[in-house]
Amino acid sequence: MDPNKTAVIVVDNDNDFLTEGGKLHGAVKSLLESNNVVANINDLIAKARDKGSVIVHVPIAFSLDYREMGKEPYGIFKAVKDAGAFQKGSWGAGVADVIDTQDSDIVVEGKSTTCAFATTDLKKVLDEHGITTVALCGLLTNICIETTMRTAYDAGHLVYTLTDCCATLSEEQQRAAIEHDWPMFSKPVNHNQFIEALDKTSAA
Repeated sequence: MDPNKTAVIVVDNDNDFLTEGGKLHGAVKSLLESNNVVANINDLIAKARDKGSVIVHVPIAFSLDYREMGKEPYGIFKAVKDAGAFQKGSWGAGVADVIDTQDSDIVVEGKSTTCAFATTDLKKVLDEHGITTVALCGLLTNICIETTMRTAYDAGHLVYTLTDCCATLSEEQQRAAIEHDWPMFSKPVNHNQFIEALDKTSAA
């Protein structure tokens, strides 16, 4: 795993999820706190950036009328619309204040689906930087992380999913995704294990 061909992709790291006062922060607050998710993400970002990896932030955002969801959204998108979350141009739809960002990072705009690739130029960004390995973190564990993971896997990337850098709506959903779904399409590790793998490659 070459650090210079590796990207840490932080999915749906919006204020509405990660920052106190965000419209859906309460839905994920318990797991964010119990798993120390924000601190782990920031530690991951800082250490991977220092080793030369590309840091990519992919927030989610919708038009004020949520037209991207169609006329009758259901499932997770209905919950988002009902909460009035992730509206373009709002504080809630911005990369979270609590997340470490630097000018050298890349912010990929346009995500309005559960996959970070589908409505964005993420693939182009990865191709332009010669990325072969991706490490996924952010929210929600069993929805946007999992959908993005499957797409990256099918695209031929070496995919790592970071178990202590993600959160979702319940411990049950978190455990089911990490234990049963993630191993089928990625290499689930905690962020310290991932950084250790980068260290070994750098030393070699």
